[in-house]
Amino acid sequence: MSQNYLDLIHQLRSQLEILQTAIATQLEPSPTKVKEWRRSHGEIQGFFQSQIINTALEITPQNLSLQVEIDKQLKMLGVDLNLLQTARNPATWQKRHQQAGDRFVLLKRYCEMSSE
Repeated sequence: MSQNYLDLIHQLRSQLEILQTAIATQLEPSPTKVKEWRRSHGEIQGFFQSQIINTALEITPQNLSLQVEIDKQLKMLGVDLNLLQTARNPATWQKRHQQAGDRFVLLKRYCEMSSE
């Protein structure tokens, strides 16, 4: 596995951790904050698409499978954030907030597996 690929996965993981921290520390509904998170998520997804998926880097079949899973989870995180932004009931907001948190745990694990 090339060092460039490992560096890109590390950058992705770092970006995800920054967004995860921002979301985890916000315990009450805030549509304004969620809008910022959605923008950050879009940047992360764009980075993943342009720097990791659509490159000529040589990757293993296992990492290709992990890329598919990361891509899927990033898309689902976008759905989670959309639902979080529209949640008006505090209980619903908490549920969506937890789902987003769980998604970050999974994404972090996939990044770790890509680095092994």
